[in-house]
Amino acid sequence: MLGGIRLYYSKEELERLKKDGEEKAKEMTKKMEFDKIGREYKSNDKQVNCIHCKHTKFQFGKALHNSRGLTFFDLDWLNESAITLICKRCGYIHWFSGKVTEIED
Repeated sequence: MLGGIRLYYSKEELERLKKDGEEKAKEMTKKMEFDKIGREYKSNDKQVNCIHCKHTKFQFGKALHNSRGLTFFDLDWLNESAITLICKRCGYIHWFSGKVTEIED
Protein backbone atom coordinates (compact mmCIF):
# COMPACT_ATOMS: atom_id res chain seq x y z
CA MET A 1 0.00 0.00 0.00
CA LEU A 2 1.11 3.49 -0.81
CA GLY A 3 -0.68 6.28 1.05
CA GLY A 4 -3.84 4.20 1.43
CA ILE A 5 -3.86 3.13 -2.25
CA ARG A 6 -3.54 -0.56 -2.99
CA LEU A 7 -1.03 -1.28 -5.75
CA TYR A 8 -2.39 -4.66 -6.85
CA TYR A 9 -5.65 -6.54 -7.34
CA SER A 10 -6.36 -10.22 -6.94
CA LYS A 11 -7.39 -12.21 -9.98
CA GLU A 12 -10.95 -12.43 -8.63
CA GLU A 13 -11.17 -8.66 -8.15
CA LEU A 14 -9.91 -8.05 -11.68
CA GLU A 15 -12.51 -10.46 -13.10
CA ARG A 16 -15.27 -8.75 -11.09
CA LEU A 17 -14.14 -5.31 -12.27
CA LYS A 18 -14.02 -6.52 -15.87
CA LYS A 19 -17.52 -8.01 -15.61
CA ASP A 20 -18.91 -4.81 -14.02
CA GLY A 21 -17.30 -2.71 -16.74
CA GLU A 22 -18.72 -4.88 -19.52
CA GLU A 23 -22.22 -4.69 -18.01
CA LYS A 24 -22.02 -0.90 -17.73
CA ALA A 25 -20.77 -0.67 -21.31
CA LYS A 26 -23.76 -2.72 -22.50
CA GLU A 27 -26.16 -0.49 -20.58
CA MET A 28 -24.57 2.64 -22.04
CA THR A 29 -24.70 1.22 -25.57
CA LYS A 30 -28.37 0.31 -25.13
CA LYS A 31 -29.15 3.81 -23.80
CA MET A 32 -27.34 5.42 -26.74
CA GLU A 33 -29.32 3.29 -29.20
CA PHE A 34 -32.60 4.25 -27.51
CA ASP A 35 -31.61 7.92 -27.62
CA LYS A 36 -30.78 7.58 -31.30
CA ILE A 37 -34.08 5.97 -32.34
CA GLY A 38 -36.21 7.57 -29.63
CA ARG A 39 -38.42 6.19 -26.91
CA GLU A 40 -42.15 5.66 -26.50
CA TYR A 41 -44.12 7.67 -23.94
CA LYS A 42 -47.61 7.84 -22.51
CA SER A 43 -49.68 10.62 -21.00
CA ASN A 44 -52.94 10.02 -19.12
CA ASP A 45 -52.49 6.27 -19.72
CA LYS A 46 -52.56 6.81 -23.49
CA GLN A 47 -49.60 6.26 -25.81
CA VAL A 48 -48.33 9.47 -27.39
CA ASN A 49 -48.36 9.51 -31.21
CA CYS A 50 -47.07 12.39 -33.30
CA ILE A 51 -50.01 14.47 -34.48
CA HIS A 52 -48.14 15.33 -37.68
CA CYS A 53 -46.75 11.98 -38.92
CA LYS A 54 -48.21 9.41 -36.42
CA HIS A 55 -44.73 8.23 -35.36
CA THR A 56 -44.37 6.84 -31.80
CA LYS A 57 -40.70 7.54 -30.98
CA PHE A 58 -39.70 10.77 -29.25
CA GLN A 59 -36.83 12.60 -27.58
CA PHE A 60 -37.68 13.79 -24.05
CA GLY A 61 -37.00 17.36 -22.96
CA LYS A 62 -38.10 20.17 -20.66
CA ALA A 63 -38.85 23.85 -21.30
CA LEU A 64 -39.81 26.86 -19.19
CA HIS A 65 -43.03 28.85 -19.56
CA ASN A 66 -41.67 32.37 -19.43
CA SER A 67 -43.83 35.16 -18.04
CA ARG A 68 -43.23 38.89 -18.45
CA GLY A 69 -43.39 39.65 -14.74
CA LEU A 70 -40.85 37.10 -13.59
CA THR A 71 -38.58 37.83 -16.55
CA PHE A 72 -38.71 41.57 -15.72
CA PHE A 73 -37.49 40.83 -12.18
CA ASP A 74 -34.88 38.31 -13.48
CA LEU A 75 -36.70 35.44 -11.75
CA ASP A 76 -37.16 33.15 -14.76
CA TRP A 77 -36.20 30.16 -12.65
CA LEU A 78 -39.55 30.53 -10.80
CA ASN A 79 -41.55 29.92 -13.99
CA GLU A 80 -43.34 26.61 -14.40
CA SER A 81 -41.79 24.02 -16.67
CA ALA A 82 -43.35 21.86 -19.36
CA ILE A 83 -42.36 18.52 -20.80
CA THR A 84 -41.55 18.42 -24.49
CA LEU A 85 -41.47 15.37 -26.73
CA ILE A 86 -39.74 15.86 -30.08
CA CYS A 87 -40.77 13.42 -32.81
CA LYS A 88 -37.73 11.49 -34.04
CA ARG A 89 -39.19 11.22 -37.56
CA CYS A 90 -40.44 14.72 -38.41
CA GLY A 91 -39.21 16.92 -35.53
CA TYR A 92 -42.65 18.17 -34.44
CA ILE A 93 -42.53 19.33 -30.80
CA HIS A 94 -45.33 18.23 -28.48
CA TRP A 95 -45.83 20.16 -25.22
CA PHE A 96 -47.26 18.63 -22.03
CA SER A 97 -48.04 20.31 -18.74
CA GLY A 98 -49.05 17.05 -17.06
CA LYS A 99 -47.21 13.87 -16.28
CA VAL A 100 -45.50 12.00 -19.12
CA THR A 101 -43.94 8.59 -18.51
CA GLU A 102 -41.75 6.37 -20.63
CA ILE A 103 -43.23 3.09 -21.83
CA GLU A 104 -40.85 0.36 -20.72
CA ASP A 105 -40.15 -2.59 -23.04
